Amino acid sequence: MDPLSQVISFLELRNYRVGGFEAGGDWSIRFDPFKGVKCYAVTSGACWLAVEGAGEPVLFQQGDCLLLPHGSPFRVASDPALPPEDWKRHFLGAREGALVKLNDGGGVTVLGGHFQLAGPQAEMLIGTLPPIVHLQSKTDRENLRWAFDRMRQEMVDAKPGGVLIIQQLATMIFVQALRLHLDDSKGVGWLFALSDKHVGAAIAAIHREPARRWTVAALALEVGMSRSGFAARFGQLVGDGPIEYLTRWRMLLAGRSLSRGEPVGAIARALGYESESAFRTAYKRVMGATPRHHARLAAVA
Repeated sequence: MDPLSQVISFLELRNYRVGGFEAGGDWSIRFDPFKGVKCYAVTSGACWLAVEGAGEPVLFQQGDCLLLPHGSPFRVASDPALPPEDWKRHFLGAREGALVKLNDGGGVTVLGGHFQLAGPQAEMLIGTLPPIVHLQSKTDRENLRWAFDRMRQEMVDAKPGGVLIIQQLATMIFVQALRLHLDDSKGVGWLFALSDKHVGAAIAAIHREPARRWTVAALALEVGMSRSGFAARFGQLVGDGPIEYLTRWRMLLAGRSLSRGEPVGAIARALGYESESAFRTAYKRVMGATPRHHARLAAVA
């Protein structure tokens, strides 16, 4: 499994809610702070989006897709100067997968999903994303159009099994939106490093063999770079050195195993540690708590 798929699977990504709305005339809706990530697309018309603390409102037009990764309150409107109404007035009580109408619709259609992410890996995935991820190129629109068209049709038809299909489509759109953002952007952090030929290959090697006694020199050889050049590029793109990243990834794997009730000794051996003591020391340094504490919390949960 590739690193992005692996991390997303660790996050136990699930839809919290999927749906959409059609709006006509003058309207403005304010949404509260939220946990997780919201993903939307404008499938017809246009509207304005303003995220608290993210600067001026942004115009989203037909075919545009956006991610809101940090949970900040936001407003969606036909005109950003209009005073907003609370979202509950229109959406509270709407059934899952519904297409809500504002002012009888006819102007703009917005579809999307709200995703919940679990675990410390969430920061790896979304921590370096901007407040608004705006996908608007012709290629982006073509890559996402089919899924959103199908989502809207399922909402309109309301056939048996439709909500499940909408949820799966929304998940696919979320992952595809992340990939398109990587293709279109430059940034610092694990997510962006995946698109780099050499550093992405090194991360894949670490994920493929986390128990191997990797060194910076061995990873550099694996991806065909000099040791110094590789170390510098890895640090520049990821924000951590290769061995620091290896250790952190091992601890994330260990956390999942501890949550499943696996013995500490078996986990340590599986991740390449010669002794439980060395593993326990590394785990506490990286995760801020002992393996035993993590296991107790998981058992209580």
